[in-house]
Amino acid sequence: MDISPRIAVIDSGIGGTGVLDAIRQLAPWADIAYVADHAFGPYGERSLDQVRERTEVIARYLDTAGVELVVIACNSASAAALHHLREAMPETPFVGMEPAVKPAASLTRSGVIGVMATAATFQGTLFNDLVGRHASDVQIVTQACAGLAAAIEAGDDVGDLLDRYLEPMVTAGADVVVLGCTHYPIVRIDIEARLPDGVVVIDPAPAVAKRTVDVAHDAGVDLKGSGATWWWTTGFTPPLRPAGDSAISGIAWEPIDIPDGCPRAVRIADTTLSAVTGDITAMPVDAIVNAANVELMHGGGVALAIARAGGPAIDTESRAWIETYGVLEPGLAALTSAGAMPSSYVIHVAGPIWRSDADNESLLAAAALAAVDMADEISAATMAVPAVSAGIYGYPPDEATGVIVETIAEHLSETETTLHSVRFVGYDETMTLRFAGALDRLVLEP
Repeated sequence: MDISPRIAVIDSGIGGTGVLDAIRQLAPWADIAYVADHAFGPYGERSLDQVRERTEVIARYLDTAGVELVVIACNSASAAALHHLREAMPETPFVGMEPAVKPAASLTRSGVIGVMATAATFQGTLFNDLVGRHASDVQIVTQACAGLAAAIEAGDDVGDLLDRYLEPMVTAGADVVVLGCTHYPIVRIDIEARLPDGVVVIDPAPAVAKRTVDVAHDAGVDLKGSGATWWWTTGFTPPLRPAGDSAISGIAWEPIDIPDGCPRAVRIADTTLSAVTGDITAMPVDAIVNAANVELMHGGGVALAIARAGGPAIDTESRAWIETYGVLEPGLAALTSAGAMPSSYVIHVAGPIWRSDADNESLLAAAALAAVDMADEISAATMAVPAVSAGIYGYPPDEATGVIVETIAEHLSETETTLHSVRFVGYDETMTLRFAGALDRLVLEP
């Protein structure tokens, strides 16, 4: 049975797993994707604008993956982006996190509440509004815990950090401590050990889970699925895991390649398509695509950059290919090693030299399909593609990027391949935004 997640839980790392567990207790048969944004996190150490932009990129990606409700299981991201997301994506219900100031205010006897969170959480208007509505008559001791979430993520010893951050709250006489970051409950035992007897520690995860189920019911999101959980991480390398936490260390993470700085990403079947700015020769992917000429003479543009970065092997293997097979015809792909580059292979395709009297679109589509077919033939899971023919070959870049993206996306939607990630790489931000626009049109057009 073909199933897809209906709910997604987003955090910059593993912190939101406590929220996921709480949702799972209330909705055991829900199909849920957990998204750990390891390529960008921790959110609490980014600016509010950066977190807002990044969270929207991931939320829009999840929309293309079939997700119907998004839980922002991160106080920093909620503070930075929750209001914006609700305005930008009004058709998608969002559930956010907020420090549990309201229940803390009703529990305190000393009139002093301690709130542990990231600096980003305290900078957002959400926290100030929360205090104004529910805790104006109590003393709030706010403690920005720089580096704590990252240390928990890495499984480092956090004893010294906890000693430093808890001391001001204890000195002020706080009898309730609010955990304002979803990472902090992972070390709750260590936190409680450093607090005086009788101090109440509040984890908001159960309340957020209840709110999630209520919102799902109101929005008509079906919680009676297969009970599947998808564990997605935004990057190629396995994420760090906290030492001693067997529930998390046993997770089999699936990379969804949404690199830092990516302005748009979509999911087609099981493949992530993203727009990225950068040097394609430095991409840590299985294969990069070269915008070659038919003789595989790498004299300019992307081809020259690849030949220089890869070293002598690129030219040597290219000449050997031409001697064996002849010129590189449209619709075919040549394969060489990547030489000194971090990728394993270079897939060479000869896109068209743009002419007003030629069927440029068909020729460029054939080159794009040849690249995908070769990637599948070598069982590549990750591939990076430049704006073939849009540079020195004269193809109008707006049109070229559209043809490349649409051709590859259509193929992936119809054919099972080994590819799990296709990066469309712009050499500058302008070209990347052209690729991003083409990805947008995939979603907007019927």
